[in-house]
Amino acid sequence: MAANADLANLITRLETIVKRLEETGGSGGSGSGDSESVARYVEEFDTFVTDYVEPYLAASAVLGGSVDGQAKCLKSIVDEQRKFLIIASKCSAPKDASVIMKLAAGMSGNMGKMEDFKKKMKNDERSHVSAACEGVVVFSWIGYPKTPMKHVEESKESAKFYTNKVLTSTKNGDKATEHKNWVTSYLNVFDGLHAYIKDHHRTGLSWNAKNLHKPPVAPKPEHLKSDGALSLPPPPPITPPPAENECPTLPPPPPQFLMDPQPGVLDLSRADAAPKALFAEINSKGLGITGGLKKVTNDMKTHKNPDLRQHAPVPFKAKQPPTFKPMGKPKAAPKMPPKLVLEGKKWIVEYQENQNNLVIDNTEMKQTIYIYKCTKSALIVKGKINSIVLDSCKKMGVAFESVVSGVEIINSDSIQVQAQGTMPNVSIDKTDGCLVYLSKECLDCQIVSAKSSEMNVARPKDDDSGDFDEYPISEQFRTFWDEKKKTFVSESAEQMG
Repeated sequence: MAANADLANLITRLETIVKRLEETGGSGGSGSGDSESVARYVEEFDTFVTDYVEPYLAASAVLGGSVDGQAKCLKSIVDEQRKFLIIASKCSAPKDASVIMKLAAGMSGNMGKMEDFKKKMKNDERSHVSAACEGVVVFSWIGYPKTPMKHVEESKESAKFYTNKVLTSTKNGDKATEHKNWVTSYLNVFDGLHAYIKDHHRTGLSWNAKNLHKPPVAPKPEHLKSDGALSLPPPPPITPPPAENECPTLPPPPPQFLMDPQPGVLDLSRADAAPKALFAEINSKGLGITGGLKKVTNDMKTHKNPDLRQHAPVPFKAKQPPTFKPMGKPKAAPKMPPKLVLEGKKWIVEYQENQNNLVIDNTEMKQTIYIYKCTKSALIVKGKINSIVLDSCKKMGVAFESVVSGVEIINSDSIQVQAQGTMPNVSIDKTDGCLVYLSKECLDCQIVSAKSSEMNVARPKDDDSGDFDEYPISEQFRTFWDEKKKTFVSESAEQMG
């Protein structure tokens, strides 16, 4: 209990120090004295925020949505880390790791809020949100006492996996420049933090070795006087005697160990009394001890009494295995209303079932189509479109004239896609069953597949009969070391045969 009180007093004292510093000189200005001034590395951290974090906030505000919300959450983490640095500049490193965990609770809570944006994000924000969630752990460098710079480098590499996807998916969009600026400003945060740690915290967080603010001493218990003499507590209040007509209550009986003649001594005579009496009775009867047993006569014996053999033996019944009640069927997800609408420059096609006459016309080259959770339906697109995405669809067919960017198929089953004009590339990811029809204008189309099966591509025959020849897309690969190229090389099943 005393240790917990010391810990609570220490944290309260440190929070008071931070609040006083922020009121007097916490923004990097001058304080009233040396004890109230801000350490140099706190001022340098403010410079880092101005030069790197604020441009990232501005770039995120341009994109809006979940991207902007995550940026504001990251700013809260930066503010909490500044408070932590002020505490570290005034105090020596605590021996108890739980103190550091409680001081960093604000940063940990905001990092958890970053993950909540995955539930609110739109499909075109998926890579942005994932990049921010992967990279925000960079601000936990205070927990790496020996290699904080290496932690920053590893966090940046994890974030770049998703920022590269952002650049790839938005290079032909309307806000390609804004997305590129967002990626650049976000990665600059890692570079700026790496340079700051290199200058001030190369081998871990720099605590104040002089220990200007020591933890408060725990107060003495009240029953100890200042001179060390023992002060006894006051006696309990005296219970008044019962009234004349009231019967006095009897006290409870004393414990059993108080009733023993010699407390703390085991009475072996009581423990041995019962066994001794039993053996004394057995020895007293001698050989006649079996005379009290019941005898089995011949009419009770099965092999000597024929009547007993006429009854069939009781059949053996095996124990029935325990029965388990089947669990109820899971509740089906609520059926969503179908949707086919143009929102800005994106056509949204959602929750269509058994609709074979879906048509999108009056299209523009800058528009995109997003098809989500459609089943047993067919869509015809007239005109030239930027790109088409099929997500979580089953038994869906799409026919279109031309696309500028390409077609992407994700988490779907039994999909058919037919291009009547140009189509640069097709991406197939986590899909079982996909047939891609090519036209003569797009025979140079590139097909990229991953984690998919039952994929085929059909090209028109050369005799202009309108028929197609189908070719399977390889699903099996062999990887081996190439001594000439000095690297591992993969080849498909067709090359192996």
